[in-house]
Amino acid sequence: MFFSVDPANGLAIFDQIVRQVKFAVANGTLPAGELVPSVRELAKELAVNPNTVVRAYRDLTNEGILEPV
Repeated sequence: MFFSVDPANGLAIFDQIVRQVKFAVANGTLPAGELVPSVRELAKELAVNPNTVVRAYRDLTNEGILEPV
């Protein structure tokens, strides 16, 4: 997909995921109704703990950017 994380960035990894999803929605890369990768898929792709992805997705859901299916 379009996600990438950099542990040396200075931002928390879940924060990097949140920002990238917001940017993708804002510029149209991630149109409304399109599915994002599952927690397990994204965690495996980025080589991060699944709890990190859960936290990012939860924050995005609370902000109304993602909608659980």
